[in-house]
Amino acid sequence: MPDPIIFYAEFVSPNTYLAIRDLSRVAEKHGREIEWRAFSLMQVWDAIDYHPLGKPREKARYIRRDFQRCAVIEGQELTMPDTFPLDAEGARLGFWRLAAQDRPLANAFASEVFNAYWGRGETITEPGVLKACAEAVGADPAEIAAAADDPQARAAMVEAGEQAVADGVFGSPHMIVAGEPFWGHDRVEHLDWWLEHASEWRTAMAQKAGQPYGRASCPAASPAARSRIF
Repeated sequence: MPDPIIFYAEFVSPNTYLAIRDLSRVAEKHGREIEWRAFSLMQVWDAIDYHPLGKPREKARYIRRDFQRCAVIEGQELTMPDTFPLDAEGARLGFWRLAAQDRPLANAFASEVFNAYWGRGETITEPGVLKACAEAVGADPAEIAAAADDPQARAAMVEAGEQAVADGVFGSPHMIVAGEPFWGHDRVEHLDWWLEHASEWRTAMAQKAGQPYGRASCPAASPAARSRIF
């Protein structure tokens, strides 16, 4: 089996929500599995001593406008939640409890949580919302409710954050395939290109080791190639 696309996903990240649709298309196109890892971005930021949220205010205002504009351009539904940001610990714990039993089901649950929060503007800290998300994908809502007291789910959640730090994650979405990192929903297109040209990329980078950055000797992605998935 080829290496999966590791997908670090923070539920309160709108850009992660915007990445899901096209990342799924890229994964299917290249025959790759997506290995979802629901994690706490605050846990990572605390570990690396990085606290950019809302600073400066001008950037925060721009980012909010930008992700709403991105949704319109990309033809995706996006509703600004009444409560933003929030700590989606319950959703993360539910994900990891399901993941221990059924990975595809856990992935579907995570995707539906994103739909609830960013697609419909629902408050995903409310038990009723998580219950509805579980029911929508065929998961047992009782499993999600039980996750809060599941030490294995909590340990897996914490470990995901620690592994994110070890993997150099600093934002969401953060995708890694065969050791190559991609950050941001606008880098899904680059990930698609890389999966097509990984060997040329590695050769070009090896040849350019120690040289100034510049255009590598590997194929550029044409507009036609970019349009294949978007």
